Amino acid sequence: MVASLLPAAAIAESPSEVIDLPTITVEERPVLPERETWQHANIPGFEILSNASDGATRRIVRDFQRFHQALVTVWPPAEVRASLPTLLVLCGRDRAFAAFAPEAANPDATGFISRSGSDGDVSAIVLDLETTSLGLLSVDALAGPEPPAPEGEEVEAGVLSGLPDFAVSPYEQLYREYLRLVLSRAQPRAPIWFEEGLAQIFMRMEFSSTTITVGRVEDPNTRSLRPGMVEDRDFNAALQRRALLSMEELFAVTPDDPAARRPLGGVWAKQAYAFVHLCLYSGDTALQKGLLTFVRRLAAEPPSETLFRSCFGRGYDEMRQAIRAHVDLTRVKAVQFRLKKGERREEPPEPVFRAATQGEIGRIKSDALRLCGQNEAARIALLAAYLRGERDPALLAAFGLEEVASGRRERGLRLLEAAARANVVRPRAYLQLARLRLADALAKGGGTGAILTETDLAPILQPLATARRQPPAQFEWYEILTAAWSHAAALPPPAQLAVLDEGVRLFPTRSAWLLEVAQLKRRSGQFTEAAAIADFGIRTARDPALREAFTAFRSELPTAPAPANDPKQAAAPSPEPPRP
Repeated sequence: MVASLLPAAAIAESPSEVIDLPTITVEERPVLPERETWQHANIPGFEILSNASDGATRRIVRDFQRFHQALVTVWPPAEVRASLPTLLVLCGRDRAFAAFAPEAANPDATGFISRSGSDGDVSAIVLDLETTSLGLLSVDALAGPEPPAPEGEEVEAGVLSGLPDFAVSPYEQLYREYLRLVLSRAQPRAPIWFEEGLAQIFMRMEFSSTTITVGRVEDPNTRSLRPGMVEDRDFNAALQRRALLSMEELFAVTPDDPAARRPLGGVWAKQAYAFVHLCLYSGDTALQKGLLTFVRRLAAEPPSETLFRSCFGRGYDEMRQAIRAHVDLTRVKAVQFRLKKGERREEPPEPVFRAATQGEIGRIKSDALRLCGQNEAARIALLAAYLRGERDPALLAAFGLEEVASGRRERGLRLLEAAARANVVRPRAYLQLARLRLADALAKGGGTGAILTETDLAPILQPLATARRQPPAQFEWYEILTAAWSHAAALPPPAQLAVLDEGVRLFPTRSAWLLEVAQLKRRSGQFTEAAAIADFGIRTARDPALREAFTAFRSELPTAPAPANDPKQAAAPSPEPPRP
């Protein structure tokens, strides 16, 4: 299947020319940070960088391995294996976490001991092992201590405590960040309130060598073991005598909102937990069905009380009252998984730590910093390693991607060419290389209307073929392939169109791209498939201009087959199953 991506001109072995790596001029050299000492290890699915003590590092990694093992047992989709493992950066001394935190001037700068991010190519979790408590202040608390609520009355929804000490567990936050990353990879992505609710349920999963229990909640009358501190407790304790948000407010939060980015101490996060738990673990099968239907339909429709009522059979106010009842008198039907008598889960393999190279430190820190929004610091981390003589392919690929993103196109291209020639494992590097070559071919041919020959296509499809062998499946892969064949003089072979059908199934919400696929299908004579995609776009595109474009395209087709409910029905099955 991979070979079928290439025309005959591209199958011959590439010449083994030497690529000159770029030189950084004196004027471009920043003040480099001092050399750092970190430990490095690989475990299945994760690449770890830690400057914490050996004991602290091993304890949290071993605990996370056991958690991950139990999680995959009860929820197999959590076993996300990609060509690039998730980066896990453990900051245990010298205030190393401060480099990844938001700027102090940012109102979101407090309330973090963990950060995470993903761009579809690489994922990272950064954890602060030095901090054991946070000061979480509500707007009211800034004016002074919050007076206790009168007996039986609720206090305003917002931050759960105005006390300066909120106890935090790096172990639980690592669970939460990983779960949120796993959930965010779903296509189409689920609403953030659903992700947060599921994350809190599974991060509180109880597990041993013989049993795993999901859905159980604490006794709300249990007293804290840390007097003077507020702890991150289950919803039935955290929301006692707290006013709940309206359902409109709960559903309005987006992944970039402060409530989602700083879930510690917030009513929104606990109410999301309570709502999802009520639907999944209260024993009400009608609520389970309603929740799953609601989440599925939200992929194509905005939230509304009309949609909500059609899924649950009740309105927003009734559900808010049901959540309040679930908080005050929690009904739980937990799920327990027990191994057969005499069986025990095997211990995961012991991680092997060694001193990290400067190239590993620069690459891992740079990717993590970039995903945390610290772009300048990310580039400096790569520059420091490069200027110190590091030339491993993974570093060159990361540096090349960074240079292209920063507008240093030619330098980035040379770095990416060198990394690709060294067979680097980094799908995004090959995708960016293909995109740059496509742009060059179009510019050479006179612009976006250029017609590409087989010779023009070969260097574009070659890196795409390599990226195809390096999962996970990325939207950009299908996007670039579509653009290349849309400008080709020749028609794509049937195998190529089948590969695009795979992309349609994986990324049905990318409406603008779906229109390009439909146009390519029409050009190739696959009118039934083109009509099915157009009908789907007319129903699901949220941009009115795109809906009009789909409608106009549909009216111009030479045949008018009956509308299909889903483009999947008309798309030819892929000869190779989608990669996870």
